[in-house]
Formats: sequence, C-alpha cells, structure tokens
Amino acid sequence: MPQPLEPAAIVRERIGPYLVVACLVTVVYCVTMAPSLTWSHWGSDGGDFITAATTGRVPHPPGFPTYLFLSRASLWLQPSDPARALNYLSALCALGAVLLTVGTVRSRGVSPGASVTAGCSLAFSPWFWSQALITEVYATAALFASLTIFLVQRVEARRLFPWTLVGLGLGLGVSTHLTLIFLMPYVVLGRKVHWPGLMAGLAVGILPYALLPLFGPWPQPWGDLSTIAGWVEYVSARMYWGNAWTLPSGDWPARTLAWATLVTRQFTPLGALLIITGAAWRWSGFRMRLLGGAVAFLMASLYAIGYNSPDSWVYLVPYMALAAVALGDGLQALAVSEGRIGILSRALGLSIPILLLALFWRDTSLSNDHEAIDWLSAALSASPTDAVIVTNQDHHTFALWYATEAVVRRPDLMVVDERLWGYGPYDAFVRQALGGQGDTIGALAATRTLCYVDI
Repeated sequence: MPQPLEPAAIVRERIGPYLVVACLVTVVYCVTMAPSLTWSHWGSDGGDFITAATTGRVPHPPGFPTYLFLSRASLWLQPSDPARALNYLSALCALGAVLLTVGTVRSRGVSPGASVTAGCSLAFSPWFWSQALITEVYATAALFASLTIFLVQRVEARRLFPWTLVGLGLGLGVSTHLTLIFLMPYVVLGRKVHWPGLMAGLAVGILPYALLPLFGPWPQPWGDLSTIAGWVEYVSARMYWGNAWTLPSGDWPARTLAWATLVTRQFTPLGALLIITGAAWRWSGFRMRLLGGAVAFLMASLYAIGYNSPDSWVYLVPYMALAAVALGDGLQALAVSEGRIGILSRALGLSIPILLLALFWRDTSLSNDHEAIDWLSAALSASPTDAVIVTNQDHHTFALWYATEAVVRRPDLMVVDERLWGYGPYDAFVRQALGGQGDTIGALAATRTLCYVDI
C-alpha cells in the first residue's frame, strides 16, 4: 500500500512545479509585455479586436466568438486602456496553457524538474512568447489546445462525461480559432473514444458561432449577420479563401525549409533533439497516440505553409504544447538512465529555457514598444476636424479604429479603408456612418476633408 506523502513532499511533488513555473512566467511576461496598442509580432489585428470588444460589434471573419466573449469580459482588467487589458488577457491565457502543459507532463510520470523545464520552454519559445504579449487570438487558442491535450491525457476509460469535457474543450478551441480542428487526430487516434460524448461536447463548444448575430445592430464593417447567408459567408471566412492553399508551387521548397528552421528554433536544436528522443522513448507503448500528435502537427503545418501570408506561422502557436509534452518525455528518458546521462539530463533541462531567454529576449520584449501609439498621436494631431481618413493598410486602419471608437480620442473623424470599399456590408456601414450619397468615398464624404494615409 503506498505511503501518504509528507507535507513537504506534497509541495515539492504536486504543487511546487506549478508555483515555480507560474512565478517565472508571470515575471517574464509582465516585464516584456507591450504597454498598450502594438503592431509588433504581427499584432496589427489588435486594433480590430479591441474595437470589437469595446463597441460590441464583431471583428474580422470568422469572428473568433469565444475569444470575443473573453475579451469583452477582460476589459475590467485595465478599464482606462482596453489595449492593455487585452494584452493581459493574452498573458493570462498563455500562462494557463503553460500550467496545463505542466499538468499533462506530470500526469505522464515525468519528474517535477523536467515538468518545470517543459513548461518554461513552452512559455519562452519565441512564437508562443511573442503572442503572450499582444492583443491577438493565438494565446487563447493555445489555452484551449492545452486544455484539450490535458483532458485527453486524463481520459482512459470509455465514459460519457470525460469525453464530453474533451469535446467541449476542443469545441471552444475551434470557436476561438478554426485551425484547432486539426487537433482531432491527436484526440482520437489510439484511444477508446466515446463518440457520442465527444461529439456532444464539440457541438456545445462551437455553439458561440451561432451567437454572433446577437452582436448587432447591422450593418457592420465585416459582414451582415442578420441573414443566414450573411452568417455563413462570415463564419466560413469566405473573404480569406483566396489565401488558403494558394502559395505558388515554386515557393513551397523555400517555405518548407523556413518552416523546418523556425520549428527547430522554438526549443533550440537541443530541445528538438530531446523532442525526438521523447517520441522514440514512448513509441513502443503509445505508437498510435504519438502518430495522432504528429498528424495533428503536420496538418496544421501544411495549412500554415500553404497559406499565402507572411504571418501564417501563428497558426502553429497552439500546437507548440504537443512539442513541449514530447520535450518533457525526452528529459525523462534521459533522467531514468543511470550514471552520467541522468545527471546530464538535469543540466540539459535547465539550459533550454535559459538559452531561450538569452537568445530571444531582445527581439521578443515589447516593454519599450511605442511605435503604434506614437504614430497615432501624430496622425490624430495632423487631422483636421471632421476629416475622413482614407487608409489602405490593416495596421493603420485598426489603429485609427482603436483611437476613434475604442478610446474615443477623436470621435469627429471617420476612417475608411479603400481596400474594403466595394465589399457590400462595408459599403453599407460607411454610407450609414457618413450619411451621404454616391458610389465613391469622395462623394460620400461630401464637404468633409479627405486625408490619405501614406503607405
């Protein structure tokens, strides 16, 4: 009969890893977080998300409803600056994902020290870390991906309730970002799935998409969800279909090489070797489950590689937790070895998060990032009263939305993105806002001054 643990052992074995990771990650994220609105780390969409959260409308397709609900609830964190509040939301979600990953690693029998290393390595990997500091959806998606992985690890028996929770976690992930559907192979391969429970939970988890029409009134810039056809076009992100799988065939070799380089960089080459070691160590007993994780990561990677956008790597951020779990396995594989190899594993474990901090701190930290706010101040100061500001870049458009609608610094200004002009719902929104007549931006502006933002 196993002996009960002493209080000191309970702290060391069960609570200690979480406390250590939580303290380290919280300090690093707070010190390196963006102070307000930022364009860094491909965070130009932040202005759109902040405006949606503060005004009650929907962001760009497909809506990210679970994130939208959380972002609206998080505004109390920093009422005076909604950008800061949503930056905090990203940091909290990233921390939650890291702690859930520590829990997953511990449930696989990995030692407390190796669990701390796996969690900190995930937290400080450059992709993951960068998204924890800005207003974006990917840290929240990582939270639900890590929750799903954690729940799957805990489910062994074919029972209704646990699999309903797995489905719910995955469904909430999909309603945060659609690409989390690629996690399905990890969930089902090599496991005795209770399919009715899994599908019931999944259905409930994606239900927030059905609630998006409540974010009226219409028209709004990104769509008209008052009709079923408008809802389908919006939720399916039809506006962005032209980017999916449209990378020119000649660019695939270079893009694939870049993917391999960047993926290896996330945990350092040493960490990549440990991930391979961990997978090999678990292979004989958990072959199909490992294949499920590999297929999930590969599917997300192929989508990211084929998506014709320079920032498509962000789709892989939620899947970094799978690699961190394998990293913990690799450290444990070395730790159970006798003699010098076991001692070496502890040194290797400590070195990975330290290396990540040393290598990427300068490029990742946004503590002194004021580019977006400085640009906004200059643009608002230079704009005459009641001007119509014409833009043609996301970061300019969304930053000005943030200034004119979220924090309401210049409510007299109207922002019109000429790239969106010609899209029916957007045209209706602009016409209603300007109250003019005509088929051009100039005609609608009437006597108001037109100001064009330089590219």
